[in-house]
Amino acid sequence: THTHTHTSTMMLGVRAALVVAACVAAASAESYMPNSKPNIIFILADDLGYNEVGYQNETRGLHTPALDSLAKDAVRLKQYYVQPICSPTRSALMTGRYTVRLGTQSSVIYWDTPWGISLNETFMPEKLKELGYNTAMYGKWHLGMYKKEYMPYKRGFDDHQGYLQGCGSAYTHVAACCSAGSPNNDTNFVCKGGKVDYRGYDWFHNGDADLSANHTNSATLIRDAAVKFIHNTRDPFFLYLPFQNVHGPHTCDLKYYNMYANRTDLTSEEITLFGYITEMDYAVADVIAALKETKAYDNSVIIFSSDNGAPPDGNADHEHGENPGYIARNYPFRGWKTQIWEGGTRVAGFVHSPLLPAAAQNKDSTELFHVTDWWPTVVALAGGSDMFDKQNAGHNPLDGHNIWPSLAHGAPSPRTEMLYNINPLCHGGQAAAPKAALRVGKYKLMSYCYAIAGVDGATTTGPVKAPKDTKGVDPEFMKGPVLYDLEADPTESTNVAEQNPNIVQQILARMETFAENSVLPMQWTPPYQGPDYACAKCPLHPGGKGPGVPWGPWL
Repeated sequence: THTHTHTSTMMLGVRAALVVAACVAAASAESYMPNSKPNIIFILADDLGYNEVGYQNETRGLHTPALDSLAKDAVRLKQYYVQPICSPTRSALMTGRYTVRLGTQSSVIYWDTPWGISLNETFMPEKLKELGYNTAMYGKWHLGMYKKEYMPYKRGFDDHQGYLQGCGSAYTHVAACCSAGSPNNDTNFVCKGGKVDYRGYDWFHNGDADLSANHTNSATLIRDAAVKFIHNTRDPFFLYLPFQNVHGPHTCDLKYYNMYANRTDLTSEEITLFGYITEMDYAVADVIAALKETKAYDNSVIIFSSDNGAPPDGNADHEHGENPGYIARNYPFRGWKTQIWEGGTRVAGFVHSPLLPAAAQNKDSTELFHVTDWWPTVVALAGGSDMFDKQNAGHNPLDGHNIWPSLAHGAPSPRTEMLYNINPLCHGGQAAAPKAALRVGKYKLMSYCYAIAGVDGATTTGPVKAPKDTKGVDPEFMKGPVLYDLEADPTESTNVAEQNPNIVQQILARMETFAENSVLPMQWTPPYQGPDYACAKCPLHPGGKGPGVPWGPWL
């Protein structure tokens, strides 16, 4: 149903709060920023659950000394959100904009799809280069590569080493999503091809396949490239480290596996997963050591995040004891990767820096933050405009905010609302149902789907109920939109929509505004993003040339 309650008391209050927060932040942000341009190190884990770092839950016995040490003196983010799957989060990070404005609200970019994040978007490293930064990226891209113009070295990174697709074998770097061959000895393992063989060699250095990386663990390659960059690069620099850990296939070096091999309280799958997590931690330790050896650490801001919640990986998720949580990997939250429940979108994150005031270090922040906030925050740290007016010549309006005043000085977050997603593909797409959610203040409104007129056969714009007797769906969604009070109910167990009909309508009105200003979602088949898409008639990647043949741009 269409809803038009745009001028309610609650929403006027929310808008007033946004204006006040923006004005206060704009007036004071400059005084909050460091005097010199700091180095920015952004560490992005893959598929790491909220409950999968030692500092988050010491009872699990996870060995993550480097991340724990960083977190100890950091601002630890307790209400920090990302998107529920890979490409959506990475696109929001690189642009500072919601996925509904980019086309990544429904799916990741598939292996053979001729599509990438629009070249009209200004990626974070592009802006930082304008501000005098040296930039490098080592690890996973997953933002498009069908033409060379969409590859990392063409989108602001002076140096890139890593893989372009969503997943692959950790040692042989064959692009494929598969199970590992061995939990601790995958040096020569090659994923098997499926009915359609998308496999291809996927480790590149600035546009060229780097065959010398074959048989070397991706965590080792990322670590070594990062350490070399730190030793050989002048300040200021931006170093982006999107690790493969802990995306499947789950495997790790034997020494990390052996750290947990005698744990009788773990399944064999958990032993491997824990080793895989520790492997990343040890790589991070060497990167931090290089920062300190070169004195770059003294003028650095280190940001840590996962790209989404953990997926439900069978025996790596099994319940232990009387209070294991809804799903152990994302405890205490409900849901997992691909879902906009808290378990799929609220992740572990922190900001560590000697530039933070002493009073800000070793603190938990419960302020509301989103992955889009890193773009304006990092750009402001680098001496650029934080874009609180949401406008800047030559750049698209941002959805993110400069949150450094909140991190460094305890100011309230300028963010009072947060869009989880609006995915209008009710009958398809990778992002699972519920497909739409918006948080305003403490309230989170979710809808099974959200139709947009003209998309996926819809003739009207508004929330869509779950069809009756739909298997595996919370029956509350068969009634209509579902409302949760996240302050009282962070595990999303009690629908309070019936008790708060006005709030439901008010948030729906705001959601409609986002929907009406969204772009068509990217899809995996022609015309990919509607008939007006510039590459609507472009061919899929031909594929099928074998796992050892590099799979790079094809158009």
